Amino acid sequence: MRQLSHTDKVSKARYRYGINVHIQGNVFVNIKELAKILDLSIATVSRALNSHPEVSVATQKRVLEAAKHYGYRPNAAGRNLRKGKVNTVALLLPPGERDNFYTATFFMRVAAGLQARLRRHDIDTILHLALDEEDEKLWLQRIIEQHKADAVILTNTLLHDPRIEYLHQSQFPFATLGRSATLNGAFNWVDLDFSNVASRAVEQGKQAGFRHIALVTLGQESSQGAIFTQSWREALVQNDLPVNEEYLFHGELSEVSGYEALRYFHSLPVPPDYIIFLSDIQMLGASFYARQQHCHYPFFAGVFSSDLSSFLPVKPTGFDIPFTSLGEALADAILNAMESGQPPINALPQLRLVTQREHKMD
Repeated sequence: MRQLSHTDKVSKARYRYGINVHIQGNVFVNIKELAKILDLSIATVSRALNSHPEVSVATQKRVLEAAKHYGYRPNAAGRNLRKGKVNTVALLLPPGERDNFYTATFFMRVAAGLQARLRRHDIDTILHLALDEEDEKLWLQRIIEQHKADAVILTNTLLHDPRIEYLHQSQFPFATLGRSATLNGAFNWVDLDFSNVASRAVEQGKQAGFRHIALVTLGQESSQGAIFTQSWREALVQNDLPVNEEYLFHGELSEVSGYEALRYFHSLPVPPDYIIFLSDIQMLGASFYARQQHCHYPFFAGVFSSDLSSFLPVKPTGFDIPFTSLGEALADAILNAMESGQPPINALPQLRLVTQREHKMD
């Protein structure tokens, strides 16, 4: 009687048990199918895969060899369900209640680096856009109570951020894109170095011969805006330039805010002669006002959140954001937050100063 070859045995198993496998190394089976092939119980196979002492060494070896040969893949959903995990990190975008939907481009670039790093750990990223602050609160409550994700990344951080306090008290893993004074900053965060941006921008203005340097920053509750503002004041003093609080405009990350800022500066009895913006998005609105009113002010774009400002007639100067590095650093921060007992880590990915930034057309 002809002995069955290995291929025949697998084919027979496929026929008998309805197992959908392929030969030649492209075999993928679950634990139930592996147990049927080995003629063992699922419980025995599970114990063998986990080196349980009740299973003999010979059986463990047999199961492990078969698992490798047949391409056994654990059921991630079932495994995570038993561990109470869904292998998902939620990136919470700023509420879309105002004129700030430009953030889609910025966060898509950050999310690409974030997802690439998290995927190595079998973790997916989901993006959530809250309708307003109240919707954001309800969503955070649901994500914790219903465990829709294993951790959350906050953006648009505030100097005193109740979301951080809430997540900390709930013992839910989190990291932030942006710093905060909440918890004395003792949590996992990644930020842009707005202190250096403001300092370098003031130096650029002084070197160009300007003395009345204005700043367009974020609202006073914004941690990034507060850092930017304080560094602007300090840089002016260090460079022996006057600190004029009239040259300070608190706004939002929007074109409209930049438009309103330049309209305000232009209305002053003595307007500034050089204007620094936190973001090139604000500068876009200011540029429109300048063209509309036929006035001219030298601008410093702060950080480049998009490529739009590169198409302006006057090419802007500012800092390029290393989006991939920023996303990867954010992934490292949230992974660290998910490891119980680890001290928090912080990062300020290095920015690159670009003079007269111009978009290269292919």
